[in-house]
Amino acid sequence: MKKFIYSIFLALLFLLISITVYLFVFGIETSKFNNLIISEVGKKDPNAKIELDKIKIKFDIKKIQIHLSTYNPRITYQDIKIPITEINIYSKISSFLKSKAEINQTIFSLKNFNIQDVQKIAVRIKPSNFKNYLLNNLNGGKIEKILVDLKIDKDFKIIDYKVNGAVKKINIKISDNFLIQDINLNFKSDKNLTLINSINANYEGISVSNGSINLQHKKDIEIEGEIDSQFNFKTSQINKLFTKINLKFLEENKINIQGNLLHKFNLKINENFKLIDYDYKSSGNISDSQIILKDNFKSNFIEKPINKISFSKTKLEINVNKKSQNLLMLDGLYNTGDSGYKKFKINNDLNKKNSNYFIDFDLNQNIFFELINFKSNFKDESNIKGELSIENNNFIFKYINFIEDKNSISINGLKLNDKKEIEMISSINVLTFNNNKENNNFKINFKDKISVVGEKYDSTHLLKLISSENKINPLKNFSRDIEIKLKSLITKSQIPLSDFNLIGVIEKGKFNKVSLKGNFTKKEYLDISIKKDVNNKKILEIYSDLPQALLVDYKFFEGINGGKLLYRSVIDKTGSVSKLTIENFKVLKAPAFATLLTLADLRGVADLLSGEGMSFDYLEINLKNDQTTTTVDEILALGKSVSLQMDGYVEKQTGLISLRGTLVPAKTLNSLISKIPLIGNILVGSKVGEGVFGVSFKMKGLPANIKTSINPVKTLTPRFITRVLEKMKKNQWLVKLNYEMFLFTMWNFNIIIILKII
Repeated sequence: MKKFIYSIFLALLFLLISITVYLFVFGIETSKFNNLIISEVGKKDPNAKIELDKIKIKFDIKKIQIHLSTYNPRITYQDIKIPITEINIYSKISSFLKSKAEINQTIFSLKNFNIQDVQKIAVRIKPSNFKNYLLNNLNGGKIEKILVDLKIDKDFKIIDYKVNGAVKKINIKISDNFLIQDINLNFKSDKNLTLINSINANYEGISVSNGSINLQHKKDIEIEGEIDSQFNFKTSQINKLFTKINLKFLEENKINIQGNLLHKFNLKINENFKLIDYDYKSSGNISDSQIILKDNFKSNFIEKPINKISFSKTKLEINVNKKSQNLLMLDGLYNTGDSGYKKFKINNDLNKKNSNYFIDFDLNQNIFFELINFKSNFKDESNIKGELSIENNNFIFKYINFIEDKNSISINGLKLNDKKEIEMISSINVLTFNNNKENNNFKINFKDKISVVGEKYDSTHLLKLISSENKINPLKNFSRDIEIKLKSLITKSQIPLSDFNLIGVIEKGKFNKVSLKGNFTKKEYLDISIKKDVNNKKILEIYSDLPQALLVDYKFFEGINGGKLLYRSVIDKTGSVSKLTIENFKVLKAPAFATLLTLADLRGVADLLSGEGMSFDYLEINLKNDQTTTTVDEILALGKSVSLQMDGYVEKQTGLISLRGTLVPAKTLNSLISKIPLIGNILVGSKVGEGVFGVSFKMKGLPANIKTSINPVKTLTPRFITRVLEKMKKNQWLVKLNYEMFLFTMWNFNIIIILKII
């Protein structure tokens, strides 16, 4: 009996062990719990519907729990099919034996869940920032796969979770004009940490790859990420990126920028999704990029116009953080023409209010500073460095330094207002060489007064710039005293001017009072003064013992040598009235003057220009200037070989020239003067061929196409003879001539001419 009982006990024990092992290893499938599960789900949410096939029941040795699992359940929520592929449920053994569904862990997986369906379900979620973002900022794409592990308390509330999966081709709208497309990524997340990797996306020419982001779920969300990107921007894409900035430069010019960047960032976001701290770093390269200008950039300082700027092998670094320790750095090569690539470097602190730039670049082409007659040579590695800040549309240069071999130009404390006018400047230092000879060495300080001191200044182009029609006045915002002391001035005529001293007053960039003196030699000097009369008109007076030093820039005076010059001009707001006189000078090798003489067919006169020159005793020019026209009231030249009277005008806008005058050989004029009482002989001449006194001429046209016509004249105008004799008397050339008789004769002469015309 004992053996029988013992045998049954062993058999039952074996059966129990076998069933237990089977349950642990294989489990059993049943549908008895289906109704219970469906009923419990219905109680929790009536909108959820579920259909199950058989459920497998196993004992989980590790968790000491009952494990229920099923595959491909048919679950819908608000008529939306949820593509769950597997469900695993864990329950305490005690509750399972009591037929109570006390679930403490649920694991399920989904595949190919469209974001559109997720948003439909999210409508039922209570309001939150997450819900708002999910509904309004995501579209397209799907959750390719996801595994969710939820730990649940007895009230079916989630107390812990783990999620991992992958999403494909989702679009996220960051702002109205900021849409990131085709986002692909893998993710893992729990209550404390979210890991996102294998991020790929596209945004307006930016291709993102191999991105990773870590989110620490603390009191505030801490985000750390690293993303690699490639970009290829066209003009239209750049305009979209900077649509709020509204830069005309971006709209008017063609831009193509391509390269790659590695982005690293740290963000801190509070529970309301507000950014409270950030640190962003980006580094990479720009290659094969161009800016093609709509209109060529031209400047008086550069040799060739610029229509395209190319960049190559350029490093780019960006650093932006909440502490305002910001940086934008470009370091690479640029090209503006056919002279090859040159180095450049730009740093910017990315400060919105007072943005600071550090600029360092080698020149790609020659620059020309006409005011000091200096031209650089980019082959000698010319370089410019500067520090610039922008405040309220004002450009403030702490310094600008130009260096090329021994040449250096330094500008300090330069401020340009929003109209790009000079508003302030501290100092300028200049040291330059021309053909290895020093041609500039001076300093300018702008303090209580403008002070210019130094060894040398090259004024080769100064008169040309002063007399040009350029209305730009770089010192229009300056009103103060000025003092200049220079040991030597270089002039275009190569006549040196030493001991140059100037004292004066500048008001709104214009000289209102000046006293200037300089020496050509110990006995020859230059004296210039500017003052105002009782009517507040400005009076400019110039005296020079060497006129060619001042007149070399004017073609009309080409070839003048020797003499003394006196110039006086009265200037007001409407224009100016000027008078220029030169005494006892010669004209040497003046092609234009020689042509005029040749047209007159005065034999032998033009030949004088090829030898020692043609001598003149007196030249007087009377001019009137207004905004539209330069009126030549009179040009009178008296010489031993020829005399000339001329008048006319020059239109400033068109450049049209219109002049007329009379040219008479001096021999004929002297003969006429000696015969003044003999009116008949003056008009006709006593011999054949003596009836022609000279020629009258007219010159009219644009500077490149002036037409000249000539006409031999027998009768000189009374005005011509009157002006000649006035100058002769003034210079005591007519000691034996009775001047009163001359006036009486001229009165009769006028009557005879009038009668002849009638």
